[in-house]
Amino acid sequence: MFKSFITQVKLYQELSKSGIVALVLISVFAGYLIGQPPELPLDLKRLAFTLISILFLASGSSALNQLQEHAIDAQMPRTAQRPLPSGRMSPFAVGVFIFITLGLGLFLLGLLSITLLLLGVFAVISYNGLYTLWWKKQWSYAAVPGAIPGALPILMGHIAATEKILMPGGIYLFFILFFWQMPHFWTLALRYQKDYEQGGFPTLPVTHGPGITLHHIILWCLAYLGLAIIAPLFLPVHWIYLIPTLLMCFKIIQELFLFVKNPEGSKWLPFFLWVNLSLIVFLGAATLDLWSIYIPIPNYTR
Repeated sequence: MFKSFITQVKLYQELSKSGIVALVLISVFAGYLIGQPPELPLDLKRLAFTLISILFLASGSSALNQLQEHAIDAQMPRTAQRPLPSGRMSPFAVGVFIFITLGLGLFLLGLLSITLLLLGVFAVISYNGLYTLWWKKQWSYAAVPGAIPGALPILMGHIAATEKILMPGGIYLFFILFFWQMPHFWTLALRYQKDYEQGGFPTLPVTHGPGITLHHIILWCLAYLGLAIIAPLFLPVHWIYLIPTLLMCFKIIQELFLFVKNPEGSKWLPFFLWVNLSLIVFLGAATLDLWSIYIPIPNYTR
């Protein structure tokens, strides 16, 4: 019975794309801590409430995406073993999960603030409506507007902490997540070009070929790294942030060069993984820098 329970848990983790959801929660956590007013005590209850709300929202939205695309997923080798196309879950069970998670997520966001509720609704509509049903099926550059809902969680985390919408720090964090998604997604799209072609998705590699795709990966990746370096213009961060950030930027450029030199080889994976890791490093370094003021420094003077 315990083994059956574990199997069900893993099934729902697959359905909700737990790896992506984990990255979403990391961004929300970082956004909240970066936005935390230094003169106020950290409200752990509000932070936990924010994380739980977006956990439900992201899980439900990911599950809805799989329900919307289960027929297409069955045609693509990379996605054919997902819970719905593989027959391990029924559409009814998935629908119940979506109803509960999206309902709870939006309800809890509404308890936090109307602003967060509206942003949550917009995130679901833009991802499951505009992106999944329209942009992704019609446009080679769908990843660009499709990055908007992907970048909203960190902004929502920042707003939950500051209770203000148009703060420079929150807008900056939104654009870091926005620019990161292009090299992240187009590297995957290039690697699985045949899968997307079989699924009928006109991704950039399918419609414009590897050369144009690599060109865009380079441009967006360099812009993303440039944004990371100029963070002190928008956030009160200093050397604790800049040292690991500059080292990571150098590593990403190195991996990008190797990937571009041999895009059809195995170098795509190290580049892809380092790009993903860089986001955690940038956000973690900014959080550590801002919170370093709370670290007690021993006074050795006598």
